[in-house]
Amino acid sequence: MQAQEKLPARIQQALDEGLLARIPLTFLPYVNQQLSQWDVLFPRERQSVERLLLYVASLTPEQSGALFRPVVELENKMGVRNWQFSIAEQTIQNSSQLASSPYFQEWRRAVQTVFDASDDHALKTDPPAVKARNRLVLLGIPRALPLDEAGVWRRWQGTGRPVKLDLAAAGRQSALEFLVAGAPAAQGVRPPALLDAMRKGPEDSAADVWVVDAGKSLVESVLTRDAAPSERGAVLLSYARLDRYRESFSREMNTMRKDLADADAVFDRLRKVDVTPWCPPEVAADAALREYLRSLYLTGNGAVIFGNSFVQWGASEAIRRARPAFVAAQFGMRSKPKPFTGVAVFDNPDQINPLPAVDDVPGSALDAQMLALYVWLSAIRYQDYQSDTVCVCVAESISQAYLVAPPEFSMAEEKAPLTLDRLGQALRAWIA
Repeated sequence: MQAQEKLPARIQQALDEGLLARIPLTFLPYVNQQLSQWDVLFPRERQSVERLLLYVASLTPEQSGALFRPVVELENKMGVRNWQFSIAEQTIQNSSQLASSPYFQEWRRAVQTVFDASDDHALKTDPPAVKARNRLVLLGIPRALPLDEAGVWRRWQGTGRPVKLDLAAAGRQSALEFLVAGAPAAQGVRPPALLDAMRKGPEDSAADVWVVDAGKSLVESVLTRDAAPSERGAVLLSYARLDRYRESFSREMNTMRKDLADADAVFDRLRKVDVTPWCPPEVAADAALREYLRSLYLTGNGAVIFGNSFVQWGASEAIRRARPAFVAAQFGMRSKPKPFTGVAVFDNPDQINPLPAVDDVPGSALDAQMLALYVWLSAIRYQDYQSDTVCVCVAESISQAYLVAPPEFSMAEEKAPLTLDRLGQALRAWIA
């Protein structure tokens, strides 16, 4: 644990007093990895591991033994102590051994029970001082992706309602560019935008606002608007602007033989390589974001290959790890899969197949519909997003949005079609 000197004093004291000796074997990879990477964790991730460790430290040995007893009993049934099991970090081999056990689902439930207990303890001993903030998930399917108006929202199963949009105000911008970054400045005056509504004090984290783009126009509209990094206060991830990172990463991946031991060896090398030279400026300057991308590419199936997969997995992982108040995710066009390439693993088809890339318009449209819903389903897994959250999915080719919102955000009195100016005003008021 190289970063122990950076840990909060209470955690360091508990560790010095032998806390880890009370933690079950299958918890140690997670705990040790989080502690060793403390300086590059998002605030929400730090809070989660801090809650767990301080809760266990507050218990007597008998109480902590009772808390972990179901986990330890399942470890004994699985025979974990006879495995080649890393306690330093979470590895592919660890995950494979756990997942192949017939007791895996029971173990997962037992682990979740421990985390639930630590969260409940934290809420009772240190309740939130203020009401939970309003949140916004904004999804965009651009005009270039044709959608079937009759069935586009069917998979949302009536969780919200379609709203007719007037997109004229966006001009040549996408709807998300207009809403997130605002229209181009007129006579030196910048029109209001969602990023303005999210600007907070210096104590707030940039991880509270995420902009994830399958291309680069959405991110570059923010970069153009706010040239100084200190002004942006947002995480900006562009699939296209990360070309060098992805190409370098997939080149390393393609050296891997398809067995678990070699996979862990390659992953270990990729965990240690300096990725800074591969990053665009908005990523290179942020150590936590560089490590986030490293993890995303190591775990996100398809995120290295397809822009839409990158957007879905990137936004979903941001929600899981950082619990941002505002996520904007714009999908886009992808190429048709090339024959004889292993995109389900890590092979980059452009590196191993000389055939030119060809846009897959219907495939991209279907991807975007499905993956936009997946982002929302990822969000509502967590209590933070189950109330006080508005989700808007904009489908430009049919001039519609799908709105999922609590009753207090009701726009039933609005005349159809709803202008982007009016929608932006309502969303800014919601998250301000």
